[in-house]
Amino acid sequence: MLTIFNWLRDHKKIAALCFYTWAAIIFAACLLPGKDVPSLSIFQHDKLIHFAIFALLAFLLLLLFRNPMLKKEGLIVFLSCTAYGYFVELLQGSGITAGRSFDHYDALADAIGAVLGILLFFILKFFGDKKK
Repeated sequence: MLTIFNWLRDHKKIAALCFYTWAAIIFAACLLPGKDVPSLSIFQHDKLIHFAIFALLAFLLLLLFRNPMLKKEGLIVFLSCTAYGYFVELLQGSGITAGRSFDHYDALADAIGAVLGILLFFILKFFGDKKK
């Protein structure tokens, strides 16, 4: 895991491609009409999915910084991911997609997921820097 993490930190263009692709997937998936969302048993845990996808989004975004620090870039990433999640929720509630609605708890799960992604990044960074 640390090897992949350190490789991505050294290859910013690949990390950027991963981040932008993931952000686009989130955007597209969250704006699917409600009838088009698969009804698999995993989707009963909607908040866990929001939590996980935004954890990965925050993690990938931190990879784009040269030498991120928790207080500065961590806060920037938290605010950016939280705003992105809230924006997507607002779009869902605007009526542009049938069968979808704004959910404060989804937005909260997005924010908590971003925190998890940030913490995971800095834990791996700590161990990755020790390994180098």
